[in-house]
Amino acid sequence: MVLGDWAYRAKHIPRSLNISSPEAATEVVKPNDEIVVYCSHVTCVASVAAYHMLVDRGYENIRRYAGGIADWEDAGYPLEGEMVK
Repeated sequence: MVLGDWAYRAKHIPRSLNISSPEAATEVVKPNDEIVVYCSHVTCVASVAAYHMLVDRGYENIRRYAGGIADWEDAGYPLEGEMVK
């Protein structure tokens, strides 16, 4: 998840990591890791920026989940966080 810490604490996809800056991303994930970036919803540009930043740094196994947390929740998939009902 590429949103801020408060958003991650509120609600996130299980087993996902919170990486809210380019510096944090390069410290946590390796260029050969399989990575899916996501943010809040389809019009959120944070995941687009994170995707391009990682590609520009040589990451190859990266995809963007365009629907983000909103699409995941609408599909009825499990969530974790302080705001999960």
